[in-house]
Amino acid sequence: MPIDVAFDLTLDHGRCVGLRLPDLAAAIDELAERLLPSEREIAAGLAHVRRRTWVGGRAAMREALRRAGLEAPAVLSDPRGAPVLPRGIAGSISHKTWLAVAIVAREPVARLGVDVEEDVLGSIDISRRVLAADELDELATMAPEPRAREVLLRFSAKEALYKALDPFVQRYVAFKEVSLSPQPDGSARVLLQLTGGEGPFHVDIHWQRLASLVITSARVTPG
Repeated sequence: MPIDVAFDLTLDHGRCVGLRLPDLAAAIDELAERLLPSEREIAAGLAHVRRRTWVGGRAAMREALRRAGLEAPAVLSDPRGAPVLPRGIAGSISHKTWLAVAIVAREPVARLGVDVEEDVLGSIDISRRVLAADELDELATMAPEPRAREVLLRFSAKEALYKALDPFVQRYVAFKEVSLSPQPDGSARVLLQLTGGEGPFHVDIHWQRLASLVITSARVTPG
């Protein structure tokens, strides 16, 4: 079965590939044939909805690895659910119901996170759940529509950042432990206020809007 590539991006943080996911279970099974045997074995034990995104995520990562000229054995999951890659390679996976995204790069120390969101206005204002007090103040005078899109962008950037931080802190990081301000050049100013006192960390954020999507990636290095 040929894969349906939605995009193939060379980002500041690595090779990022997005795959459109088929609807039918039989088509997901065909996509799973692109995976390694132990990956297929895990996928076979999952319920359909979870199998669809898990297979899609691994297929996207396999394709990103191939296009980046990297090799990896079966990409399984650590106890916290993140993909396990060989030493010297960092990567991350994100997905929606119809799309799976993976980023990979040669990284001896740093860790990566990626997130994808549909760039649409939601019916619920999530700003007070995901933004710190200084971020709420920064957005206070914005009109409703651009404010909602800015909130979504910050949500996505924090999701990517938490994935990159997790290997170092090994805990859930709350949204309000991070303040960030996206910049027009696709970067972001970031302030970590980790309640566990972890760090210091060097954090780099990349974001872009692509068609109807927001794609963000994060690179975190200790010290």
